[in-house]
Amino acid sequence: MGTTPLSIQSLLHTATPDIADLLGRARFLERIRAALLEILPAAAGPLVRVAAYDQYRLTLHVGHASWATRLRYMQPAIAQALAQRMKLHIESVQIRVRIAPSDTTPPVKPRYISPDNRTHIRQIASYVSDPQLADALQRLALTGATDST
Repeated sequence: MGTTPLSIQSLLHTATPDIADLLGRARFLERIRAALLEILPAAAGPLVRVAAYDQYRLTLHVGHASWATRLRYMQPAIAQALAQRMKLHIESVQIRVRIAPSDTTPPVKPRYISPDNRTHIRQIASYVSDPQLADALQRLALTGATDST
């Protein structure tokens, strides 16, 4: 109980060689992304992710189809720029549209149940022989907004 918690960074640096390789690969892909951001329009920056560099093939994930089209036209310039900046040989650039998952969840919209429908649901619950279903119907009759806002 007397041990102090270690930071994730320190755990990753003392971890197995596999994790060290993974960290090195992530840093390499981040350096490629930084070099890309120097040549791409500023508006493309938040939308472009370097997905992979394998067998002289660079794979980029882009957030919008319109940017994917623009980057497809820029493929020769991208390969040339990375060759100059990072001495990286690229035979092909694959661009895929991958929409990032949204960070926000949609707001929960309260459902309106009219007083007549609440009464009908309570009546149905009184005739149901399954106690769990009857209880669920009773809770349903109690929930929901009281007005249609």
